[in-house]
Amino acid sequence: MIALFVNYKYLSDGQLMERVRRKDDEQAFAEIYHRYARLLQGFFFRRLGGDEEQSSDHMQDTFLKVWSSRWNYSDGQSFRTWIFTIAYNLCKNTYRQNQHEQEYLDSLPTDEPIAEDSTPLKLDAATFDSALQQELAHLNEAQQMLFELRFTQELTVPEIAAIIDIPEGTVKSRLNTLTNYLRLKLKDYE
Repeated sequence: MIALFVNYKYLSDGQLMERVRRKDDEQAFAEIYHRYARLLQGFFFRRLGGDEEQSSDHMQDTFLKVWSSRWNYSDGQSFRTWIFTIAYNLCKNTYRQNQHEQEYLDSLPTDEPIAEDSTPLKLDAATFDSALQQELAHLNEAQQMLFELRFTQELTVPEIAAIIDIPEGTVKSRLNTLTNYLRLKLKDYE
């Protein structure tokens, strides 16, 4: 019997998950890890306030969940959507755990008035990025997550709808509202 060599880097995510699911193929799982670990690490880093340790823990938890839930993955299902659904749910759980802390912070009075910056705007990418990050910080967690999934992870509307578990029309509506809000807030950079 001749053993066939499988070059995992040429297999699709779906083919890799099929091998993981049907054969407990650790090399296929390692290839999935290689493809998605950095992407998920960045996703969690941005979603969890820049905490590297927590981001790393969540990334590892995601892959543990992928392995332990491998039987729940269906042939033909978008692996990218499936793994980001797992990551999204981990973020939601963290947000819930931290909600009491945020409620306390929101209840604190703000005594300092917000002053408008009168210095001329420097219209370069770094200034725009900084202004965008400030505006994103003012959004609620759901809006930040929507921005992250669409514009940073570049997921499609159907993928986002599947991850967040809302209709595509609702995703489109929320994206429209979000982009109009950001366009208004960042109009000085047009």
